Amino acid sequence: MGPVVGLDVSKGTSMLQAFTDRNKPYGKIVSITHTEEGFECLSDLLEELKRITGLEPAVVLEATGHYHRGLVAYLERGEYRHYIVNPLQSKRAKGTQLRKVKTDAVDAWHLAEMFYRGDIQPHRTWAEEIAELQHLTRQHEFMTSLLVQAKQNARALMDQVCPSYEGVFHNLFSITSLQVLRYLLKGDTITAEMIRKTAGSSHGEAWIRGKVERIQALPSLSMTSKAQQTALLCMVEMVLAQQEQLRQLEIAIEETALTLPEVGLLKTIPGVGDKLAAALAAEIGDAAQFKDPKQLVAYAGLDPGVHSSGKFTASSNRISKRGSKRLRRALYVAVQCGLRNGVNERLKTYYEKKRKEGKPYKVVVIACANKLLHHVYAILIKGEPYRT
Repeated sequence: MGPVVGLDVSKGTSMLQAFTDRNKPYGKIVSITHTEEGFECLSDLLEELKRITGLEPAVVLEATGHYHRGLVAYLERGEYRHYIVNPLQSKRAKGTQLRKVKTDAVDAWHLAEMFYRGDIQPHRTWAEEIAELQHLTRQHEFMTSLLVQAKQNARALMDQVCPSYEGVFHNLFSITSLQVLRYLLKGDTITAEMIRKTAGSSHGEAWIRGKVERIQALPSLSMTSKAQQTALLCMVEMVLAQQEQLRQLEIAIEETALTLPEVGLLKTIPGVGDKLAAALAAEIGDAAQFKDPKQLVAYAGLDPGVHSSGKFTASSNRISKRGSKRLRRALYVAVQCGLRNGVNERLKTYYEKKRKEGKPYKVVVIACANKLLHHVYAILIKGEPYRT
């Protein structure tokens, strides 16, 4: 079978066990740090195995959050053969043992044993642009969730400090509204010039004058505690900063997406905009790595879980949810956008058909997500835009 190195990754360090052949360990368990010196130790070991056996060694490691990415990047730069194992597969392999032992050394041994049993498939490869887009879209998702929480907290504080301010601007969290609110909380006198600077040239004098009059008619903030005003001021500044950060991320996503034709193809689907197209392309990667759309559906975790034993077969099967939750979420949103006002006619027709069969709403939406993913797969494989 050839030499292999089982590598158990953790935060900052990794435990590795080398083998020249099955059940023939080479040396003892070695711990390396995730630094240039640690990676060089791994490289020296791989070169030594190659010299002793005359064969190209393989490295088997488990996908461990983000901790394995630096190590994988080093292996790719050195063009070393390596396999990234799904944690679910390695956990199932460990469960076949009679003894219940969980140590880093045992984990490294099991990873090498999986290689010799032939249970490991080549891992998915990523183009550099796809990896960058995935990083940006995931950060955008994280920042969006933080912004939503900040807005909810700010609105709760607003109800206590100055509830009448909500009626001044149509959008409470617009840049103009937040900047004016910040002036107000700092005790500055709100003038037309202040609003003109924050609002830009798109608003007329009458609009600015009306806003100033409404702000001047607001009750004094002196009735509320200083602590509440300070807390609201902090939240306002936080929301402004997060909105600017999201804007910078969106610019970076747009620039990266322009280099990927897949994003342009996905944008032809009714209901799929720039952000959704970028998220779908980033999470799917190279669609050619999936043999058929069913594999892609399974990767998204939208495949039904089957439970059957003896004469019993479950009549109600939920989706497995064992794939990419971000891809699943993006599909769910894309379906809702496509169904809104019948934007995606084919999806709307399928939705109405399933609803007439008596299916619950969420079951039908998941079925629509499954169908939409089949369309996405066909678009990416054929390289053709969506056809109505």
